[in-house]
Amino acid sequence: MNTYHIDAYKDDIYTCVRSRCGFCFHACPVFLSKGFETYTSRGKCMIMKAFLEGKLPASQGLADRFALCTTCGYCTSVCDVDRPEIFNAFREDLRDAGYTIHRHDEIKETVEKQHSPYGSPDESLASRFAWKIDHGSPLLYYAGCTARYRERAIAEAMMMVLPSFDFLEEAMCCGSVLYRTGYRDDAMRQARALVSRIERYSTVVTTCAGCYKTLTRDYPVMGLQIRPEVLHSTQYLVREYKEGRLALSPVGKGTKVTYHDPCHLGRGTGEYDAPRILLEAMGYEVIEMEHAREMALCCGAGGGLKSINDTMATRIGSMRMDEAKRTGASLLVTACPFCVRNLRDAGGSELDVVDITELIAQSARHEK
Repeated sequence: MNTYHIDAYKDDIYTCVRSRCGFCFHACPVFLSKGFETYTSRGKCMIMKAFLEGKLPASQGLADRFALCTTCGYCTSVCDVDRPEIFNAFREDLRDAGYTIHRHDEIKETVEKQHSPYGSPDESLASRFAWKIDHGSPLLYYAGCTARYRERAIAEAMMMVLPSFDFLEEAMCCGSVLYRTGYRDDAMRQARALVSRIERYSTVVTTCAGCYKTLTRDYPVMGLQIRPEVLHSTQYLVREYKEGRLALSPVGKGTKVTYHDPCHLGRGTGEYDAPRILLEAMGYEVIEMEHAREMALCCGAGGGLKSINDTMATRIGSMRMDEAKRTGASLLVTACPFCVRNLRDAGGSELDVVDITELIAQSARHEK
């Protein structure tokens, strides 16, 4: 008898199919884009039930369909079942059966060779900030691949705000992209290498919501424990602000902004308040979108979707941008480099999109 990774979730899959509530339809980003139930959480559970019962064989079509998921977790916000974890497991089952996504295979190979999904990277950040980097510091700034190699203004802003810190001079992906595209064994290898590299630090701070969720939520699922305290940059900076070590001037006074909750930071780890506290501390007036906090719409970039279907990713991002524009805010703020990247692609010419770290760097510098 065959065994599968989704066997561990059989009860949850059957419960979903039996209940047929459909609450997950409301804001599933791929369903809103495609309009077919098979792309929803309930539809996927029906497919997995048929697979477990031998009524539906593994196929490339199933692999293609399950790849169209941002793993945003909206379905989990209206249901007790952790659907993204189940979908990750089924992606792994399909991969084990020989059905993969070519672009995801390429990314996996790049991470294995270069330790980053972006290939041979420019490592000039370390040299540019050599005057602040202290290799004996108990604080590590772990930028994550996207901020380090694509949205570098975010990493530069954080390095300006931090008083002194250590910084990994070589690329070292946390494995998030592998974990969410069905390559969990490969993600484990990346994770073990990173855990070994960072264990000497007291605190690890990252500006990437995906990296933060991976280190604090996914590593324990893999059976890995991290000795250092791991914080998202907004959590670290709120603590610095509250304890008087970070002074913020009211550079945002009179400016209306709206805040986009990154899926990995919000639904993924439950952090909603820290970014809003920082925005208000800088004088910004925060106007909430219709869907905020636990019910926030996805930006469209996660789960490997943007790498295989950029058109769909930007279409989903456009829905979020439209909602942001309806608030009347002059600025859309978020706390994730991947969200920044996709939301700008989806409509950044009509409404400025910025990572909160960049605003904090402006405020902190203004105070000096």
